[in-house]
Amino acid sequence: MMDEVVVTATRTTGLVSDVPTAATVVTARQMEDKNISRLGDMLFQVPSLYLQNGALGQSQGTSGTSGMSLRGIDQNKTLILLDGQPLQDASSGKVNWRIPFAEDIERIEVVPGAFSSLYGSNAIGGVINIITKSPNKRELTAKLKKGWGDASGADASIYFRNKSDQGLGIVAGFGYQGRDSYVNDFVVRTPVAGAAGTAVTGAQATTTRDGAPAYLVGDKGAAPWRSANATAKLFYDLNARDKIYGGIAYQETNQGYTLFNTYLRNAAGAPVSAGTLGINGQRVTLAESAFANNSPLREAATRYFVGYEGTAGNDYLLKIDLAKIVRAYSFTQAGAAATWGSGAGTLTDTPNGGTDGTAQLSFPVGTRQFIVTGLAFHRDMANQRTYGLSSWRNPDARVSLDGGYNGSSATTSFFAQDEIRMAETLNVYLGGRWDDWNTSGDNFRNTAPTGATAFAARGASAFSPKISAVYKPTEAATLRASYGKSFRAPANLDMYATSTINGLTTRGDPNLQPERGETWEAGGELRLKEYTRISATYYETLLSNLIYLQQITPLVLSQRINAGKAKVSGIELGAATRLASWLELDANYAYVESRMLDNPTDPLSVGKRLTDSPRNIAGIGLAAQQGSWSGALDVRYISHVFMTAKNTDMFEGVPTSYDAHTMVNAKLGYAFSRGVKGSVAINNLLDVKAYSFFLLPGRNVTAEMGFSF
Repeated sequence: MMDEVVVTATRTTGLVSDVPTAATVVTARQMEDKNISRLGDMLFQVPSLYLQNGALGQSQGTSGTSGMSLRGIDQNKTLILLDGQPLQDASSGKVNWRIPFAEDIERIEVVPGAFSSLYGSNAIGGVINIITKSPNKRELTAKLKKGWGDASGADASIYFRNKSDQGLGIVAGFGYQGRDSYVNDFVVRTPVAGAAGTAVTGAQATTTRDGAPAYLVGDKGAAPWRSANATAKLFYDLNARDKIYGGIAYQETNQGYTLFNTYLRNAAGAPVSAGTLGINGQRVTLAESAFANNSPLREAATRYFVGYEGTAGNDYLLKIDLAKIVRAYSFTQAGAAATWGSGAGTLTDTPNGGTDGTAQLSFPVGTRQFIVTGLAFHRDMANQRTYGLSSWRNPDARVSLDGGYNGSSATTSFFAQDEIRMAETLNVYLGGRWDDWNTSGDNFRNTAPTGATAFAARGASAFSPKISAVYKPTEAATLRASYGKSFRAPANLDMYATSTINGLTTRGDPNLQPERGETWEAGGELRLKEYTRISATYYETLLSNLIYLQQITPLVLSQRINAGKAKVSGIELGAATRLASWLELDANYAYVESRMLDNPTDPLSVGKRLTDSPRNIAGIGLAAQQGSWSGALDVRYISHVFMTAKNTDMFEGVPTSYDAHTMVNAKLGYAFSRGVKGSVAINNLLDVKAYSFFLLPGRNVTAEMGFSF
C-alpha cells in the first residue's frame, strides 16, 4: 500500500518513499475500484490535480481535449507521457484524454515539480506518465457496461495478454464507447441598445459569468459521440535481461449532434430561433447559428513504437525507445448567417504528429553513485487548413481554401543525473538537461485581408539544472527538498496560427520565446505505523516569459505574446491509513496561491489569479474489500476557477462559468466467481448542478460485467 515502485521521478526504479518528490502512483487495483471510462477518471484523487470535464468519461460529448492544472500549473506546462512519449499534440500543445486505452493501462505515475532536467519541454508543473501493460501471464478479459441518465450509452472491450515459455509476448485489445450525451451547452443572450423587436416569452433571466444581465433562450441539444481504441503489441525476451518490443495503437472519436431547443415562443405560441426580439421590453438579437455546436467533430491518433530494454555489459543498463504518433483533428463551424442544419460555414482540419527517440544509459560509479545519462530527440509538425463550406454540416462540401499554417519544431537534448549516497540516510541528486530547440513555419490567408508569410527558421537553447536531496533520519520519516529550472517551448499554433472561432480572432507570434519556470519545494512524510502515512509539501514556482493572450479588441481580436511574470505557491497535504482490515482511507488537500506579478501589456491582470488554477482542492477516498464484495466512495472538492486573466468571471451557476463544487462518486462490486465480476456505480451521487464551462453530468448510473479467463 505504501511503497509502490516509481520510475518517472528519477528515470530509474525506486520506491515512492525514496524519490525526491511527493510522487503519486495510481495502481491497477485502485483503477478497478473506480468507474473508469477515460484517463481522467483514474486521476480523480491525485493531490493538487485539477481536471476539467473533458478529461472525465461521463462528461459532455465535446472533444476529449480539456484543460487541467497540477499544483496550479496549466496543462501546456505539465508534461503528459504515454510510455515515455509526449501526448501533447503538435498544434496547440493540448492533450486528447481519450488516446490511452483504459484496459491497457498498468499504472500511472504523477511526479509534480520541475522536471525539465530529465524530460525537457513542458515539464514545469510536473510529469504524468501513463504506463501500459506488458505480458507476464495469460489473460483474456471482456467487459460490458451500460449507462443511464446523463451517462446513457454503452461500453465494451476485449483484451488479451500472453507470454510463452520461449519469451514471446503478445498484447491485443479493442474497446468501444458510446454516449448519447445530454443537454449541457446553452444559448445565452445579453440585451443590446435599441428598440425591442418581436415580443417573445420563455426566456429565463440569468447573468453572464461576468455578472452582466442576460437571458437563457435555449440549448444546443445533445452531442452524442462514439469512440474506439485498439492496440497490438509484441515483446520478445532475447535472454533473461534483454528484451525488444514494438506495437501500434489507434484511437478515434466522432461527435455528432441532435436538434436544438429554443425556449422562446411568439404571441401565437410558435417557437422562435432567430430575429430581433423583445424580451421584457429589451432588445435582443438572435441568429439560429447560435444554437449550433461545432459538429461533425473527429479526433484520431495512431501511435507506432519500438524499443529495446536490457544491458550493455555487466553493469550498464540500456534503454532505447522510438515512437511516432500521427493525429487527426477536424471540426465544422456554422457561419453567422447559417441555420442550425445548413448554410455556409467552415471546416478546420489540423493533421499533426510527433516523433520521439530516447537512448538512456544507466550505470554505477563505485558503491555510492549511480549515473543516468541519455540523448533524446523530439520533432512535431502541424499543417492546419481552414476551408469554406457551402453546407457547414457536411465536411466534404468544400468550396474554398480560406487559410492555414504549417509549423515544424525539433528539439535535440542531452541529459544526465548523478545519484550520490552521501550517507546511509542521505541521497543527493544532481542533474541537468541541455535542449536545443529549432522551429520554422509559414501561414497564409485567402480571405480579406489576403496574404502569405514565410517565417525564418530560428531557435533557442535551454539548460535545466536540478538538485534534490532525500534524508531519512529514521526508518519512519522521510524529508525531501529540491530546486530546479524548467521551460516550455511555444507550440506551433502559438507561433504560426491565426484562427477565428465564434467571432474571436486569435493571432500567433512567430517570435515567441520559451516560457520559463524556477521551482523549489520542501516536505516529507511520516509513517506512524505499518499502514498509516501522512505527508506535507510546500512549493513555490516563479514563471516568466508566459505566453499570454493580449486582448487587443475585446471579443474581436487577441494576440499571443510573452507577457511578464507569475508566481505559484502552495501547500499539499496527504494522509492514507487502513481503518480496518477491509477498509482503507486516502485523503488529500491542496492550497494553491497563484498570482500574475508583472504584465505591462495587461496591467489589470496583475495581482489576479492565474486561469485554470483553483485555490482549494480536496479529496477523500474510501476503498473496501470484504469477501466477494468491494466498494469505493470518492469525494472531490474544487473551488472556483477563473478563466479570464482579469478574474472578472466571478459569478457561478450560469452557463460557461467554472463553479466551486463537490462531486461524490460511488461504486459497489461483487465477484460471482474468480472470473466473473459485476458492479454498479453512481456518479454525482448528490446530483450537484455545477458548470465547468459546460454543465457537468447530473446523477447517473452505470452497471458493468467483467469476465476474465
